[in-house]
Amino acid sequence: MRLTHTRWPQVLQYLQRCRGIIIPTGSTEQHGPIGPIGTDALLAQAIAQGAAERGDWLLAPTLNLGPAQFNLGFPGTVALRASTLMAVVGDVLDSLAVQGFERFYFLNAHGANIAAVNAACQDFYAQWSLGRRSTKAPQCRLRSWWDYPRADQMRKSLYGSWEGMHATPSELAMAMAVLGPDYPHDAQAQAQVTEPPLALPEGFARLHGGDNHLDSASHRAQFPDGRVGSHSALARLEDGQALMEAAIADAQQDIAEFFA
Repeated sequence: MRLTHTRWPQVLQYLQRCRGIIIPTGSTEQHGPIGPIGTDALLAQAIAQGAAERGDWLLAPTLNLGPAQFNLGFPGTVALRASTLMAVVGDVLDSLAVQGFERFYFLNAHGANIAAVNAACQDFYAQWSLGRRSTKAPQCRLRSWWDYPRADQMRKSLYGSWEGMHATPSELAMAMAVLGPDYPHDAQAQAQVTEPPLALPEGFARLHGGDNHLDSASHRAQFPDGRVGSHSALARLEDGQALMEAAIADAQQDIAEFFA
């Protein structure tokens, strides 16, 4: 049930049975030589829509831009400042809360969104903590698809250490499943990624989790083709379909628990 496809009387009727809404969050940024720039937004939207259809829940429009300044050295990337995303999330929460929504589930597909969205939720809660609102305080939850148990186990089993951190084979395989024949296949680009990238230095993932990267020039110099320890060429359509199904099933279960 997409918010953009409903009429306001339908939303009013929905609120009589459920006070929860799903908000997909993604990004528009490079995903290596063979990955679609819109991968994160596409995956957030597809997983959230799949879960929403199974649970008969309302699906908000996808927030398809996020903090990605570290990828501005690659043409096509569109980056928000973290403060901009926080402001957008805050306005979305305020708009929906005043109408009666009480549970806000952010289904995320971009690591750099995590800190900004969680911070925006803290600012949102502060309105109740400081006594500026007297109604029952709502709740927010953010889950990234790669943290869902079945999806996480599957991607690690399929790709091991070559999953890496960006332009991962799991996300590109899922993008293949989402886009089907519209996936941007290119033989020349595919040839560029037949060899695996340099393995990530020891401790890199721990230090840079949540896309905590430096400036774009430094990032491009360290990862010249955009892959961050990820062997993108391992992506296969059939694996993407299985990963997508696992992520949707996990999401549905987690959302049902949260909305209950």
